[in-house]
Amino acid sequence: MTQAEASPILKSSRHAIHLTGDLREPARTLKKYPFVKTYRKLTDRMRCFIGEAKALRERLDIVVQAFRQLLAVDMFRDLLKSEGFVLMPATLADRIVGLTAPIAEAKPNQSETTSKQLIGGICPEVLELLQDCVVPPKMFGLLRQVVPSRQIEIAQLMVALERVKLNTARVFIALTPQSQLADPSTPRWQFAGIDAVRLTAMEIEFAELSQEFRNAAERWGSWSLELVAARGYINRLMDSPKVVRYLAPRFPEQFAAFQQGLETTPRFPVLENP
Repeated sequence: MTQAEASPILKSSRHAIHLTGDLREPARTLKKYPFVKTYRKLTDRMRCFIGEAKALRERLDIVVQAFRQLLAVDMFRDLLKSEGFVLMPATLADRIVGLTAPIAEAKPNQSETTSKQLIGGICPEVLELLQDCVVPPKMFGLLRQVVPSRQIEIAQLMVALERVKLNTARVFIALTPQSQLADPSTPRWQFAGIDAVRLTAMEIEFAELSQEFRNAAERWGSWSLELVAARGYINRLMDSPKVVRYLAPRFPEQFAAFQQGLETTPRFPVLENP
């Protein structure tokens, strides 16, 4: 990236001053205890989010399945028509008939940013992702150790996990595959008490969880919106005494599914894109 191209980014980024100075990595190495502690906190948070995302999708599927079963009943369709409930949210109608387009799985950033496009060794997209975060200056020294696509991935995950911290970045760097290091010949980080076999297993587990977390985070927004739309429609149905009197005794399972769909959906962070 030329100086002219970099100038607007440097002027708009609150972290620009750190890119013009000495971007050395932290002098203190990460010890075993804080490494394992941070690793467990991150993996636990990812698992929690993934579990909540699955629960959200299951709740949506239960509601959709209930509608599919009920809409196969002529009397229910006639009731909807007589009560003025023929029109339902488009997202709900599409999912009921199976027209909802599948969301592609999140993939690691494949396009590599060349050294000419870096600012002080840092990818511009990383500066955008971290623009509203309080970032320890030495974190940029850590991020320089990995290729640009990995820098973006780490920044996305830290923001989504609400863990933009030095030790968080250290764990991500330590568990980065050798092929994604800026210098693949750099020796792997070593921790006393953690042998190479265990460290490799941690790297694999961390990569799998990170990918699953990214996929869940990218789907969370659309699933939430669909459930909100479905909930609004169900609320209207539940406000109709005729609909309630019809469903409760004849279709208790579907009626219970609608009640479950009305439960409050928890809010979680959504993965940001550069």
